[in-house]
Amino acid sequence: MVTISFDPAAGTLYWYFTELIAGSTDSEGECASTLLVDLDGQIIGVELELDESIAPDDLTLALEHPEVSYDRRNYLLSVRLFAEEPAGAQPLHEPAILDFDHDGRLQGCELVAAAEFGLADRLVRLAPFMIALEDEAAIETAPRDQLLDQPPEAASAVAPSSSFRSGFVALVGRPNVGKSTLLNALLGQKVAIVSPKPQTTRMPLRGILTRPDAQIIFVDTPGIHDPRTKLGTFMVEQARRAIPDADVICLVVDLTRPPGRLDERIAGLIRRVRSPRLLVLNKVDMRTSDGQANVDAYRALGPWDMELAISALHHQGLETLLDEIVQRLPLGTLLYPDDQLTDQSAREHVAELVREQVLRYTEQEVPHGVAVEIEEWEEKERAIYIRATIYVEKDSQKGILIGAGGTMLKRIGSAARHSAEAVLGRTVYLELWVKVRQNWRDDPSSLYWLGYRAGER
Repeated sequence: MVTISFDPAAGTLYWYFTELIAGSTDSEGECASTLLVDLDGQIIGVELELDESIAPDDLTLALEHPEVSYDRRNYLLSVRLFAEEPAGAQPLHEPAILDFDHDGRLQGCELVAAAEFGLADRLVRLAPFMIALEDEAAIETAPRDQLLDQPPEAASAVAPSSSFRSGFVALVGRPNVGKSTLLNALLGQKVAIVSPKPQTTRMPLRGILTRPDAQIIFVDTPGIHDPRTKLGTFMVEQARRAIPDADVICLVVDLTRPPGRLDERIAGLIRRVRSPRLLVLNKVDMRTSDGQANVDAYRALGPWDMELAISALHHQGLETLLDEIVQRLPLGTLLYPDDQLTDQSAREHVAELVREQVLRYTEQEVPHGVAVEIEEWEEKERAIYIRATIYVEKDSQKGILIGAGGTMLKRIGSAARHSAEAVLGRTVYLELWVKVRQNWRDDPSSLYWLGYRAGER
């Protein structure tokens, strides 16, 4: 029998095709959905509008239930709990979230309806199929190191005090709202590269702040956008996966601009989780005549546990933000050594510093088509010798990066070397090469080879 749970706090309705246990869900998808209702407006079923990417074999768990049918021609999966024709249908504006197991089989789906629909008042006929959320305790109590891919050996077994708090804080938002600038400001040291160009961050980066009363692990996520390449899809998926695993979620927005469709989409993802949600209104230092109207519009995307106006660039409001975050973290132990600042290795950091300078000195499509690989790293007595390759997608991009007489590559290399020396505290000899790897952003094997691998962080 299909089972269902309702979370009144998040306003979500989950339809189970199999029992969910910790770690059983491997990937997610989205689709349009419609709730089916009877003459009284009570929910009696749901329809999921799938596509050709989901094969019939992926639906084996769902189709084990007699209430479920699949129209292969129209890719429509229907759940009809009663032997009657629906009297009406309610299309949902938010996409349904589909959960798949390690074999790619659909396990269940999560739906959220607009507040005006009054979901909580339309569950009368679902009572025989409902299960309490407490039945999902196995998911909620999974070890945090498992949920966040955190190696357990890095954690301390003893808390500094009985009131010590620790946990993961996701910094999410659309591109170019200042998430990486905020992370660097909170840590007091540069760990994330920054650029005025969108989609600078490609992989989730953990920055670790240890205070006498708490250890906060910030997860700086790629900006959620409409992807046009497999790399873009990977980046958005990495950001989405960070949201449900976080102890506190900070939606970082640009106060100088009103919310758009992407902000609404991200807020919808955040509303589905039960973790504390903070609305972080960045760039308060920039004057705008629409400031209050923008605040009201972002506030309406909530509900929010707290709203905070900050300037990441000028370090305004950061102490208050930190205090509000710590209050909402669970009691816990050190999750990382107290002197560790980031989970990024020195090699990864230097590769990012090279890419940062490419972002700084090049324009148009070149920055987004660049990946950097450290091919040699040799630590000598007086210096570190590093050889790195910059990969581009086209011969024309290679020409731009090298420049006339190699001038552009020398400029990028010189700036990256100075940044690396500041981070490593050593003299650095940096050698850069440029190679073409055609359309690597849409090639799964190239993405894997260049380090863009799901579940690695």
